[in-house]
Amino acid sequence: MWEPGSVEELEAAVESGALEERHDFDAKRQLPESSKELAKDIAAMTTDGGCLVYGVGEDNKGHPRLLAPIQLENAAERIDQVAQHSISPHPRIDFITLRCDDDPALGYLIAVIPPSPWAPHQVTVGGDRRFYGRCDTGNRRLSEAEVERLYERRRRQDVDREQLLAECIASSPIGQPTPGEQGFLQAFVQPAIRDDDLWDRAVAAFGDERQLLDHLRTAPGSVPPRQWGTNLSRIPNWRPRGADKWSLNSGSLVSDPSAIEPEDEIVADLGMDGRCYFFYGGAAITSDRNNVRRPIFTLYERGIAVNLTQFLALVGTYYKAGNQWGLIHVGMAVTGIRGAVSARFMDNITMVAQPYGDEVAVRTIPCDTRDLQEDPVSVGRTLTDRLMRAMSNGIAWDPLGE
Repeated sequence: MWEPGSVEELEAAVESGALEERHDFDAKRQLPESSKELAKDIAAMTTDGGCLVYGVGEDNKGHPRLLAPIQLENAAERIDQVAQHSISPHPRIDFITLRCDDDPALGYLIAVIPPSPWAPHQVTVGGDRRFYGRCDTGNRRLSEAEVERLYERRRRQDVDREQLLAECIASSPIGQPTPGEQGFLQAFVQPAIRDDDLWDRAVAAFGDERQLLDHLRTAPGSVPPRQWGTNLSRIPNWRPRGADKWSLNSGSLVSDPSAIEPEDEIVADLGMDGRCYFFYGGAAITSDRNNVRRPIFTLYERGIAVNLTQFLALVGTYYKAGNQWGLIHVGMAVTGIRGAVSARFMDNITMVAQPYGDEVAVRTIPCDTRDLQEDPVSVGRTLTDRLMRAMSNGIAWDPLGE
């Protein structure tokens, strides 16, 4: 899905003739006066995702070649109102506003519509009650069979994320943690519907597999490691794991992977169908912090936050490379941590460390691929916020922000 990042990029694409109407792209000279026509344009894009660009007209051959900046005031609000009141259920729409330098009141409005987990969407305005989709030449009414297939797709997306998380926990590469001695972080991300072509699209976008892997390798570094010793960004080498996944793992750093201590074990798997898995063995360990004689079972909040968010950034970069859009399922579990105390509290003599009172901390959420691509840190904060509060007597704090 093409999204222009600036006025210059959009205008250059229009003037060069690079844009053509497709099933996932349509250009409009202006917003339709009819709410029904606007609703049809939006609803049609929801089946596979795409974007509508307002402010670009068609030439006499029907190609989007004419620059016609629109009045931007209230334009996005009108689209949003139509989506909420004329389409059922109302879909998600993200807006990109590109303002002209010489007159900021004018510009181009891009409505980005991700593939909707609730498709098909019915146009309800004017008694229409029909479902629409896209082809390369415009909108079209969906057949009864197509509507039924979309309803079936909706049902298949209604997964049990708790079951997915249980399967994730069972996938530990070194078994389950020893109570009172080890705590493990595990996480998963996967599209609501498996996409068997995802890896091939990502490879095609970068020319070959090695260039794609080199590009993905830089993604964890976008999240500051805060000088944390063991983290995903420090693993340099990809390894294939079977026929359908690539892995960054700490075993590539040593000649004898079996000699790695559990707290140094890291595995990040990218499945070729979009199912991704992460393991970090250093979430909690028993150590003699602050030179005390009695070892203390300590939970390392920063290690959890850094590694989880680096993994989310890696997956978001992978999905963007493969042009993956729409609903995804995300989950995190920190296991084996009953009795662990906060490393943050241990470093602050004015605080009283309270042991964690359960074996696990878990969280699963649905989100959109754009959330993972644009702000993996926020997704990571959402997943870990409850654990961080529990470890700090209900006080909210951000391990990545201190």
